[in-house]
Amino acid sequence: MSELVQLQSSLARIFREAIPESSSWGNPQAVKHLHEINQKLNGVSTAPPRASMAQVVATYRRSRKVAGLHDLKYVCYGVAMPMQDGWCVLGDDKLRDELLADVENLNESRKRFRCFQALLSSYFAFTRYDGQTPKTAHAGWEILRGWLWRQRTLFQWENKTEKLRTPGWFTVLAKHENLLTDKPCDRYGKDMLRGDNSNLEEARQGLGIPRDSWVMEETILSQMRSAANLGDTPFKSHIDQLLDVINGQTSVDVSELLKQKSIAVLVSRYARCDIKLEHPAMRDASVSIIGNPWLKRTAWDAWVKNFRDQPDEEAREMVNGWLTRQLITDFFALLSSDGQADQRRLNYWLRFVPDIEGTPWLALGPDAMRNNSKPYRELRDRARGRLLRLDNPGASNNNAFIMKMGERLIVEFGVTGHACYIYPSTPVPFKLEGLSISLNDMKNKSLGESLRHADGHILWERNFDRVIFPNVGYSSFTTSRPKAKPQAAQNAGHNFSYVEQYVKKFSIRSEDHRPNGAFWVLAKKGLNSEVDNNLESWGFKYKDGRGWWKQ
Repeated sequence: MSELVQLQSSLARIFREAIPESSSWGNPQAVKHLHEINQKLNGVSTAPPRASMAQVVATYRRSRKVAGLHDLKYVCYGVAMPMQDGWCVLGDDKLRDELLADVENLNESRKRFRCFQALLSSYFAFTRYDGQTPKTAHAGWEILRGWLWRQRTLFQWENKTEKLRTPGWFTVLAKHENLLTDKPCDRYGKDMLRGDNSNLEEARQGLGIPRDSWVMEETILSQMRSAANLGDTPFKSHIDQLLDVINGQTSVDVSELLKQKSIAVLVSRYARCDIKLEHPAMRDASVSIIGNPWLKRTAWDAWVKNFRDQPDEEAREMVNGWLTRQLITDFFALLSSDGQADQRRLNYWLRFVPDIEGTPWLALGPDAMRNNSKPYRELRDRARGRLLRLDNPGASNNNAFIMKMGERLIVEFGVTGHACYIYPSTPVPFKLEGLSISLNDMKNKSLGESLRHADGHILWERNFDRVIFPNVGYSSFTTSRPKAKPQAAQNAGHNFSYVEQYVKKFSIRSEDHRPNGAFWVLAKKGLNSEVDNNLESWGFKYKDGRGWWKQ
């Protein structure tokens, strides 16, 4: 019988023993048997039962010795496994170094290779994106990474010189040696941004990397960084799909730690865009994951860094402005007494967004507190930390909006007919730290000044301006009736420095190319009617794809 026929006969016998004759390719049990055969042929092994590993590792921790190769392999598989008190071998400098030395001193290459494989499995199983993982364990994991890189190189040399058969998984590791560097998943992140996960799947399948490994999460973060390295336009084109990943709307589970890292990359990059119009989905994701930019400033400064690795104040202020603008819009639209937006009051207060200190407070009456529809739930989530219950509201659909500007606290009510109240902010005229606030406390004429939303010989907006501007040090433009030009427009039109400061309040960038060119305001027409009206009144012209300009 020829060698080929003998091989054919042997393979047929192996398959008959492993797979019953009744099995078909669609049979799950047959697929399982084939997977086991493939593992044996390629040397891809799985970790022992967790309870068994934990027992051996606990014994090793106490005795600092291993009984033999069997226990040594079990410890290698369990070096990244935390004990009940959070301790793990990787975080114990002395014990970890002794273990790695014991593996290096094994007298047979085959034994060292098996322990190397076990340690590689632990390397991929490490809980890198678990907020409870100690820093000492992270440091030990990085040391293990360097050790694996050096040992892989040594095994490659030994296999070549001794002409040993290289298992399939080791060949895959050589192809994906990036996994043992300080940028393990950058190549996969770039691929994923293009919608290609073939390289990642090759590494995952070939090396037995589990789906809950840090490799999957690191690839997500690398995907975010790859997008952040793009120009403004291509970066913006990827934002929605990346937010879907962060929000858990894909097949990959994203830990809270990774969510924080990922949204921080996106929001900081967006803040560097030349034109950064409000992005509602990014606003809500960043507030939900990191927190209110005003109330959780420490968290924002810790996570959101600029390119100098300093707290990104521009990104934090950008999101805080978005949040404030949305809360004002919700108040005068969603929370209005008749369900219709109070457009004049909305437009009036939106002008002051850059000058409102922190996030405004919302005091919600019974109707808004009880309403469980999606818009109301989202509103209450956005206002978390600044949300109060409005006691004695009068009408159950009444609500209050409280904002601090300069040295004044300003209170507006949802139900029409209520005056606006303006108080000195020091001392605070009513408690804002509790869970609720009374309507009566916010309508105290003896402590503050009331202004009514009623037109007389002048518009109520101008009357409000006369009181508010001197108190808050705000310099802006008076709202007027439709088709009327804003006050002070004739002066601002020739004062480009003033225009620059004005548009900056809306997070809009400007460029001054005079005297040989024009002064540009890089804003898209139609996204902010106030900005559009003011720029037109100042003599600016609009160019599609570029923005407003004036020479």
